[in-house]
Amino acid sequence: MSTKHLIVEKLKDLLYANMVLERGLLVAPVVVMAYNLKNAAALALAFAIITFVTVVFASFIPKKIPYAVRVIFNVVVAALMFIPAALAVDQIQPGLVYKLGIFLPLLITNSLVIQKSETRFRKIPTKRGMIIDLIGHIIGFAIVICLVGALRELFGSATLWGKAIGSFQTAPALLLPFSGFLLIGMLAALVNWLKARRERSDR
Repeated sequence: MSTKHLIVEKLKDLLYANMVLERGLLVAPVVVMAYNLKNAAALALAFAIITFVTVVFASFIPKKIPYAVRVIFNVVVAALMFIPAALAVDQIQPGLVYKLGIFLPLLITNSLVIQKSETRFRKIPTKRGMIIDLIGHIIGFAIVICLVGALRELFGSATLWGKAIGSFQTAPALLLPFSGFLLIGMLAALVNWLKARRERSDR
């Protein structure tokens, strides 16, 4: 399969096989902390740094090493990558690392590091294909968390990236966690509708 074809398929997966909307992975940080765009962008950046480096590094661990040992090694690498990830987040806004609380260090044990690095990415025959697939997952997460964060901030407080955007009626309840669940549910329903419509048109 050519690189171009792999990229096209992965672009489709950003919508139809999104790790948050389709598979329900990493929902907690989106629901609880993505109530503004700055938080969302910080979590997306930290997730990208931790996950990309860890999964790529894990792909070089020999398969003859026991599964449990490989998983522990993955977590250790992810924990080490938390340091540059935290430094990058601090560049967005000083002190944001502490504001994000437990949800930032929890990215160390995200499902792509703990499970998918062994059950999915290792099964992809080429490093090129694995990296394209991995980047697709990372971008898919970033799109969802940033979209949810931007919508909640915009309509919950009439700001975007902390700056006022006009003056209109807001719904402060959108800043609460339950609104994150509602938005994810609506986005997932929209994706499923588009997917079903696409499948009908392909018949």
